[in-house]
Amino acid sequence: MKTIGLIGGTSWVSTIDYYKLINQLTNEQLGGVHAAKLILYSLNFGEIKALLDEDNWERIAEIYISVATVLKEAGAECIALAANTPHMIAGKLQQAVDLPLIHIAQATAKAISETGIKKVALLGTRFVMENTFYSEILSQHGIETIVPGTPDRTYINNSIFSEMAKGVFTAETKATYLELIDRLISKGAEGIVFACTEIPILLKDTNVPVKTFDTTFIHALAIVAFAMAH
Repeated sequence: MKTIGLIGGTSWVSTIDYYKLINQLTNEQLGGVHAAKLILYSLNFGEIKALLDEDNWERIAEIYISVATVLKEAGAECIALAANTPHMIAGKLQQAVDLPLIHIAQATAKAISETGIKKVALLGTRFVMENTFYSEILSQHGIETIVPGTPDRTYINNSIFSEMAKGVFTAETKATYLELIDRLISKGAEGIVFACTEIPILLKDTNVPVKTFDTTFIHALAIVAFAMAH
């Protein structure tokens, strides 16, 4: 079993799910009281959020590279970023740190491809929805991506940072998400990608008319598969 280097804290809410899922999936394979070999570095999301507000991706990349280097020196044999948005700097991180990076969008693209779905809607922070780093990877797998309109993108982004990243999940926000998902389905979305690791928590046990893709779970599966591979 390889040692996983997990960079979390963005937010702490979904990092809890990452830690739990990675260990549960490992235990399902190995049985007994086995658990993952994992080193977790939890960032202060307040510092990262301030840099996001400035679009200071250069400094964000520096922080992640520094943390990944610490994890490598501590014995990590791969790196995983416990959030979708930081994958904006995944390329720079891979160039700077000589360790495999388990990429959330690559894992998600593979999961979508296995269903045969060709058109999905992407829900996440504005960085995920309005930049191409995610949709380009899906496109490489023959998957078309659509995103909500500007008002809905603004609402989603604000709800992530002002509510969900603080552990706040309300029935009102859940209802609004279901309404905007219906609008995306009417535009031809065959599946919905929860490309923010807090959204699956908000919509847990909710009936959505089309296939949904929980990127937290998909990513955890990919991380464990890599760690367990011989």
